[in-house]
Amino acid sequence: MEVQRRSRWSARLRVAALPCLLIACRREDPEIKELTEKAAHTDEASQELRQAWSEQLKRLARAGVMDPPEGDRLLRLTVEQRQALEARISLEKDSSRRALLREALEKDGEIRELEARLAQFRSGLPRPDVVQRNDSHYGLALRFLKGRGVTDQEARALLSRVPISERIAPGFEVYHFYLHGTYGTWVAQGTAAFSPRELARQELDRADSARGKGPELNKRLQKELSILEGQKRSIEQEITAIQEERRSLLEGRSQLQTDNLRQLERLNSLNYRVGVRRDLEREGVIEIPFFDKDRSGPGWRDEMFTRSLDLRRERTLLIHAKELGLPRISGVTVVPGSYLKGEHYQLTISADRQTATVELLSIPRFRNDKVVFAVE
Repeated sequence: MEVQRRSRWSARLRVAALPCLLIACRREDPEIKELTEKAAHTDEASQELRQAWSEQLKRLARAGVMDPPEGDRLLRLTVEQRQALEARISLEKDSSRRALLREALEKDGEIRELEARLAQFRSGLPRPDVVQRNDSHYGLALRFLKGRGVTDQEARALLSRVPISERIAPGFEVYHFYLHGTYGTWVAQGTAAFSPRELARQELDRADSARGKGPELNKRLQKELSILEGQKRSIEQEITAIQEERRSLLEGRSQLQTDNLRQLERLNSLNYRVGVRRDLEREGVIEIPFFDKDRSGPGWRDEMFTRSLDLRRERTLLIHAKELGLPRISGVTVVPGSYLKGEHYQLTISADRQTATVELLSIPRFRNDKVVFAVE
């Protein structure tokens, strides 16, 4: 019976290890292949021993011999514990509990056999690297080779010839073999809750799941993209409208500023016309009564006052005989006649009678008004 059990166990080891050996040992020499197979058997025996330990702890807990196990403790009964357990079996009256205790004794013997077998497998194997968080198979292998004096370039060339696991988990054990200039490696489960093969299967399942969801995900992303593009167009239209409104407001403000400046200039300017007196009288622009003040005539129109003087900056204007087609200036009449010489303005005619200077004395009086300077 024991022989059959061992035979089944060995067959199971060979079947479990074979696929990985075909991959990992394809280019290994015979010695490295043998070590790799030994590492695979060691890993399998280690996991079987851990399973036996776990079951033994639960069995003893159910029998009331010890508290339920915490975590993944390893247990093998000492000689004193076995003797105490045998004595308790002889005193135990509960048949089911007595059966559990007897089974625990039998399983303890099997655990000892498993430990011996594991020790045999481990003999001759190098101490493996125990994977820590953020470790990588490639990094551990590179560090191992460089620790053996292999240059960085040679180490990378060696690693390119062997399969390297893309992902490893904390608790995994990584074996390294370097013989005759050839490198080999094996990743064992160690103390991790799952094997390297299970981790690889999980990765494949996730990849398959992602591929399966690809069309649906693509459809959803396309829909979201369409919504985002619509929102983008809406936002762009709003931005264009805001920019147009801003441009309109700026233009309106500029126009308002211009209008304000023009209005301010008009309110602070004197609008005037300079002409020959007889022409102005003939056109009806002014009237010069004999016993009354000079005044505007029926031909007086606002649009004829095309010249202005900004009283904020100027208060003097010049009249040239040549511009009016006159040989000389003999006098200047200011219309309306309510503007008084010496009080509101001062008139000066040059000695050669070619120029007349009108200096405005009462600026507020002339502000935003219309005046005709009739020259004779």
